[in-house]
Amino acid sequence: MRSFLTTEQQARQDDFRAFVARHVEPVAADWDRAQKVPQDTIQQLAKAGYLGSTLPGKYGGQGWDTVTFGLLNEAFGRGSAALTDLLTVQAMVSMTVLKWGNEEQKSRWLPGLARGEIVGAFALTEPGGGSNLQSLQTQFTDGGDGSYRLNGQKTWISYGQTAGVFLVVGFAGAHSLACLLPREADGLSIEPITGLLGFRAAGLARLTFRDVAVPAASVLGKPGSALTYLAPVGLQYGRISTACSALGLLRGCFEEATARAATRKVGADMVGSFGTIRSLVARMGTDVEAAGLLCLAACRATDERLPEAFTKALMAKYFASRAAVSAAADAVQIWGAAGCHEDAPVSRYYRDAKILEIIEGTSQIHEELLARNFIEAGAKRAF
Repeated sequence: MRSFLTTEQQARQDDFRAFVARHVEPVAADWDRAQKVPQDTIQQLAKAGYLGSTLPGKYGGQGWDTVTFGLLNEAFGRGSAALTDLLTVQAMVSMTVLKWGNEEQKSRWLPGLARGEIVGAFALTEPGGGSNLQSLQTQFTDGGDGSYRLNGQKTWISYGQTAGVFLVVGFAGAHSLACLLPREADGLSIEPITGLLGFRAAGLARLTFRDVAVPAASVLGKPGSALTYLAPVGLQYGRISTACSALGLLRGCFEEATARAATRKVGADMVGSFGTIRSLVARMGTDVEAAGLLCLAACRATDERLPEAFTKALMAKYFASRAAVSAAADAVQIWGAAGCHEDAPVSRYYRDAKILEIIEGTSQIHEELLARNFIEAGAKRAF
């Protein structure tokens, strides 16, 4: 895949991977055990410009294209999927505000998000909703003069424990609505979620809104547009970020598995000399290449604003996350008993990989959407 990148993109990829090798990989297991990413690590990302990677320079961002954003997520996915989740939600919030916020909202929030002074969280998922966005129960009731009162609950919100602003989506009557809610808003309570299978350091939280005042200036976009226009922007970046993170995790599994196969002995024979192990490695290596090309295609389609960008992102996330789950299981198998210990990177990969099949739309939702798109395209060809 590297041969398809520009010289500038290759240089940035090298920088990203060097940063992860130096600052992430040596301590990712410690974060996993502590179930928390240290604040100074978040500040390191901010100082490097990674938290405002896709925002334009006008607001203090790097102005990088989506391909470079994908390379950033791929590099971090190799080190820590939980930390990469911060890049995911930061982009989801900031790019939605950039696209649909008014100038006052952009000026208020985007510079802080770009500099990493503020962490954003995308508050969409609910206890009874999951991937079914039409079932949202969070309610905005009319407060007069364009303001609202907010009631409801959100859960599984990545970096909800540390976020300074929440992009909240719900309904005002029959119309979907979104707002930007600061952490200190009266009536907002935040409950940490711990004990997760994977992504343990991603600071997930449950949010409860009890008659929270939402002034007109905090409403993002127009009533009725939240699910049709706003959420798709965030979800597009969320899927690309997750797909590329899965690619990084997949690469990590491949590199750890091949290194182990080349050095671990069973009796007098190297593990890598067994045909069954070679089959696992062959599939893993091919999946790395295929997932990389799908991720690159999704990023390029988004940069070029092609109509197929939505489908490309779905395919990349669907394939890469499923391949990561398979590769993680195979990597643990190749490591043997040592791969089952928490100190082994493949053990964390195994737990984190499964989460990738669930966040930003489950694999089953992706199958439904992709099949629908493919069949509709087939119908057009038939007539």
